[in-house]
Amino acid sequence: MTDEDAPARGREAMGSTHSYADNLAGQRSIVELLDAQQALRPRTLMSKLFGIAPLTDETRTLYQSVIGEAEVGEALATLGDSWITIHSLPVAAGGADIDHLVVGPTGVYIVTTRNHARQTVWASQRTLMVGGIRFPDIRNMEYEMGRVERLLSTATGRSVEVSGILAVVSPKSLTVRQKHRDVEVLASTEIAPWLQRRRRVLSPDDVREIAAAAARPATWAPDATAHLDTVELAERFQKLRAEVGRAWRVQLAWVLVASSLAAGGFLAVTYVILLTSLGLLPH
Repeated sequence: MTDEDAPARGREAMGSTHSYADNLAGQRSIVELLDAQQALRPRTLMSKLFGIAPLTDETRTLYQSVIGEAEVGEALATLGDSWITIHSLPVAAGGADIDHLVVGPTGVYIVTTRNHARQTVWASQRTLMVGGIRFPDIRNMEYEMGRVERLLSTATGRSVEVSGILAVVSPKSLTVRQKHRDVEVLASTEIAPWLQRRRRVLSPDDVREIAAAAARPATWAPDATAHLDTVELAERFQKLRAEVGRAWRVQLAWVLVASSLAAGGFLAVTYVILLTSLGLLPH
């Protein structure tokens, strides 16, 4: 059974055709991104010619967030059949969500994704610093873990303990000086191996029971994105991603052309100066 079967496993366990097991990684951010993009004026032919990306400062931040959540989702997809991951769970009305909930033999985890590509990240206990700027992510996760524990415990009728992972995507460097008791700060590439090395605490039946509760919309806050066509949503995002990729390639092509012209011009001037100094140019 492949990871593509995970949504089906969630639906079977829940006994319903509608399930949060169908959610895309970054689904809430994708919806917000596409809505914001739709409000923008279409790119002009000149913009496309010069490789101007179809993103504003606002939508670029959302886009990077989605890319980060997708990368972490892909990492979690390598865990195997004994694990179930559910994405983008609404924990409060108005937009707050859990990026990823992971249930497997070694426990239940919420995973918060932060795309800090090519930045220096430093963590110690409840402190997270990115490029010298302090962020409250670890403290926020303490609250979210408690909230998810209460919701899942109520939904299952049993005590459910939840740990946290702050997943940092593609950092320039990641230094963890002192570890938090319940929140692990990891590069996205380290998540799956770390989860699998942990001590086993849940049986396969436990995993299915908790994952089934997590997949039920009734466990969480009302969500306006719950009944969206995730296939169409994924296609729309991939179309935007392709446009961004094309714009980047066009920009790169222009940089290479400009560099070649600049290098050629420099060589030409140097050649003229050399000939002049040798007295070989006609007057």
